[in-house]
Amino acid sequence: MYQALYRQWRPQTFAELVGQEHVARTLQNALEQERLAHAYLFCGPRGTGKTSVAKILARAINCETDPAREPCNQCAACLGIQAGRVMDVLEIDAASNRGIDDIRELREKVRYAPVEVRYKVAIIDEVHMLSQEAFNALLKTLEDPPSRVLFVLATTEPHKLPATIVSRCQRLDFHLIGIAEIADRLRSVVKLANRTISEDAVYLIAEEADGGMRDALSLVEQVLAYCPGDVAQEDVLAVLGAVGRDIFHMLTEALLRRDLSAALFLLDDVVARGKDLHHFTQQAVRYYRDLMVVLACGKEAERMGIGPDWLQPLSKQAKALGMATIGGILAELHGLLAEVRWASRPRLLWELTIFRLFISGGGVAQIAPEPDGMTTQSSSLAKSRPEHVVAAPGKDQPLPALTRMWPRVMDLLKKESVKTHALLLSGDVALRDANTLEVRYEAQIHCEMMDSPENRRPLQAVLKEVFGVELGICCVKVANVTGAFAVEKDPEEIFSSAVEIFHGQVIG
Repeated sequence: MYQALYRQWRPQTFAELVGQEHVARTLQNALEQERLAHAYLFCGPRGTGKTSVAKILARAINCETDPAREPCNQCAACLGIQAGRVMDVLEIDAASNRGIDDIRELREKVRYAPVEVRYKVAIIDEVHMLSQEAFNALLKTLEDPPSRVLFVLATTEPHKLPATIVSRCQRLDFHLIGIAEIADRLRSVVKLANRTISEDAVYLIAEEADGGMRDALSLVEQVLAYCPGDVAQEDVLAVLGAVGRDIFHMLTEALLRRDLSAALFLLDDVVARGKDLHHFTQQAVRYYRDLMVVLACGKEAERMGIGPDWLQPLSKQAKALGMATIGGILAELHGLLAEVRWASRPRLLWELTIFRLFISGGGVAQIAPEPDGMTTQSSSLAKSRPEHVVAAPGKDQPLPALTRMWPRVMDLLKKESVKTHALLLSGDVALRDANTLEVRYEAQIHCEMMDSPENRRPLQAVLKEVFGVELGICCVKVANVTGAFAVEKDPEEIFSSAVEIFHGQVIG
């Protein structure tokens, strides 16, 4: 029966593990020195090798050649564990077996000495899905584990585990795998399949995998099934439902020429082809991130995952734009990414974003034409002063991005600090300058309260999360709260806010 590529290419030894050399070295040294912990916690994103390493460790510790740096994968123990026939190696999916009864059953099994191999190994995948009662049942076993039992807990969300569990395990963090490492493995896979694939296609799949080798192998398998012959970039784009980098290259050229109509026609073509605009936005973020990397790293940008074929075109555009403008575009796209997924009219959001990229108010320096109508690398675009996404045109003129994203700021702030949220509802906000948010109150006591660290810190943290930049906060007392950007207030919310601020209670 046919096996999926990610199963065929699952690493069988520590040497075959890609991108996790620190994990392999730690475990190999522990095996060699006979200093294995009784419980390991493998943390990291999906598709980075956590379960594969757990199985390699189970074979290595039970290999008939004695615990060694690598399992032989030829003895009866190794072959039995590979095939899943060894009853002493237990694998539990905590996503579907998360109750206390499942853990009680596991505890009963590990109480007895191993039958077929030297060590019992209990692998609990997605361990963060266990219920609180199940964690409590597991804790006692981890505190006082039976001899010749090894626990391996794997999770993508370690922050959800109780501290009592984490403290009794040796934690190993798995990292996202680099684009270059994924690309090397994909070339080997395609070559052994007696197929050829273009470099653009390889890097496109590696980027889309987002650091996960399993996702990369699943994507390349889908592409190989779609395309019976040689694989080109167009085949990958068709499978992914994505657009080529040439679209963003042309969009940037239109931006440099100040050709708004050309940019809008490009967007119209993307929409007409039925492309998902959320994925399109993610691709745009990657493209301008690559522009930033190329401008900063020059010829060394290939080490940061830039395809060699795109190095020169990206370098030319990056120099023409300048770092300040690229940063402004990225900040604008970051805000768009948060909105476009749930928007009822994502095309309109993109059109508004394109429009803001052609004017000075959207965090991108204004692109002024040269006297002869042509834009060159020495144009005002490259000479523009650095501006962030929250750079304000004037003291009393709020930035459109701030106005648009303010409801999200308030929602996040309410989760972070109810008191600060309530206090902010009593005032107005506007941008004082490029790096300062001005909060205006009629009462001096409100200014003093907002200026305190307990209220300033949560607001600054939320502003950084939403806008991606550090903002100072300036509290000002005014005669009338009529700022340029007034927060819309509900009377009932104002009443409840007053109760929160002054720690009061409603009587009667």
